[in-house]
Amino acid sequence: MIKKQKTKQELIKPQTLKGFRDFLPEEMRLREYVINIFKQVFECYGYEPLETPALEYTNLMLGVSGGEAEKQFFRFKDKGGRDVMLKFEVMVSMCRAIAQHKDKIVFPFKRYQIQRCWRAEKPQKGRLREFTQCDADTIGASSMMADAEFIQMGIEIMKELGFKEFITLINNRKFLTGLIKFAKADPSLFYKICMSIDKLGKIGIENVKKEMIEKAGIPCATANQILKIISVKGESEELIKIFKKKMAKIPEAQEGLSEIKEILDYLKTAGIDKKYYRFEPAIARGLAHYTGPIWEIMVIEGGVGSVAGCGRYDNVIGDYLGGKEKIPATGGSFGLERIMEILKDRKMANLPKNYINVLVTIFDEKLAKKSIDITTQLRKAGIATMLYPDTARLDKQLKYANSKEIPFVVIIGPEEAVKNQITLKNMKTGEQIKLKNKELLEKLKKIIK
Repeated sequence: MIKKQKTKQELIKPQTLKGFRDFLPEEMRLREYVINIFKQVFECYGYEPLETPALEYTNLMLGVSGGEAEKQFFRFKDKGGRDVMLKFEVMVSMCRAIAQHKDKIVFPFKRYQIQRCWRAEKPQKGRLREFTQCDADTIGASSMMADAEFIQMGIEIMKELGFKEFITLINNRKFLTGLIKFAKADPSLFYKICMSIDKLGKIGIENVKKEMIEKAGIPCATANQILKIISVKGESEELIKIFKKKMAKIPEAQEGLSEIKEILDYLKTAGIDKKYYRFEPAIARGLAHYTGPIWEIMVIEGGVGSVAGCGRYDNVIGDYLGGKEKIPATGGSFGLERIMEILKDRKMANLPKNYINVLVTIFDEKLAKKSIDITTQLRKAGIATMLYPDTARLDKQLKYANSKEIPFVVIIGPEEAVKNQITLKNMKTGEQIKLKNKELLEKLKKIIK
């Protein structure tokens, strides 16, 4: 018995890879709305656009993002046998680009990027394998003003997006280095300790302690000393005073605390409400390249957590220049996917279903030219106009306009054509009026907001 061969159409199942997704028009409108807010605020603060490739040499990324991060690289050999990877994060690609084009850039350089990145991690809500970072950085400025200004900008972005309950948690890697020295922990365990204490808000103090002892190999007394410090609560300025006194003989801690104080002073001078920021000793940030201030923007309501990770990284760009010079850098990245999920779930953005103002119908082939002429006139006047792309029945075209929530429909039938008129239908009220062709534009300009 001859087995029937399957056709190509039967063999192909339309599906996306796990952790990747399509964005249909309604969601794309929301994405573009959010991205435009980022662009507007970034540019208002003097940041300029930059774009880097999707693929980078893997050796550019190794040792920069940390060992745990490297497990998530989309890494492979290309047809030329080169070891390459999809961009893991925007920041490292930007550092490579600045080192490569240093002679073409005027410093301090403020840049932003809104681009796709890829991480081979377990997908979950708001966390995909292909995602978009909204990233901004200041390159070539050592002053804490650059860090503080980014925090100010981040708070403005969150408010523009409609968030009410959020906070920026600020810490400093120098303070954490000093803390580990104060607790007499092995300096080689710094990264593991940071990875553990960064989980304090998620898994609680007892589980963090267990992880530090069992996974990082930290003595119980040392773990207790570290956790005792980072779990202290109080007003930001008061905490700085307490820790400065307690760690008076630890230069790294003193320097880190002084930098935090500078940031707090800037935000106070800028008139930023204190409810939007505070010093948080338990924030460690996972990436290995941070050298100074670090901060996260957390959405409080609904237990959403972090939507932005930021910090200072003064050594990364210099590494691409052979360590011959130090180029300070600071900035951060907002996770678009996480923000999108919150906006959708809470219906925070009231956007129209589409941006089409008018649908021009085509009554039949003989009258199509008149419909095309009207469409062209409306578009030249800046009115978003769709020409129905077929000579379907009029009721079908009206039904289409209704389903797409297009507010106005232009009808040109035989009667209108003879009298050099059009019928304008308001799809919301059902009202129809007849107008001379030259009156249509004037009428639409008055009623379209």
